Amino acid sequence: MSRFACVFFIAFLSTAASCSQLTQKDDDRKEMGRQLAEGYYSCVRTSFASQLPTMVDRNMAIDQAFKVCQTEESKLQTFENSLNAATSAHRNKLKEELLRR
Repeated sequence: MSRFACVFFIAFLSTAASCSQLTQKDDDRKEMGRQLAEGYYSCVRTSFASQLPTMVDRNMAIDQAFKVCQTEESKLQTFENSLNAATSAHRNKLKEELLRR
């Protein structure tokens, strides 16, 4: 009986460690997403603000701010798409697993 308890305890610790690593990865992803979004917002706001002294058309200035920040926008979109692709891959894998049961 003690051997079973030992094996169970080791399995429990292994699972807890895996969950801890997954939680850390998830926190890192959230932080990266937050930083990318923050950089994008900052770029657009700064670009727009720099146009205020000479702005003739507000909508044109907004469009120009987005054009200037296309690099930051594409980084953010790539990051968000990779998360969606990863989530989709996980869902497909789990769906296949559940269909086999």
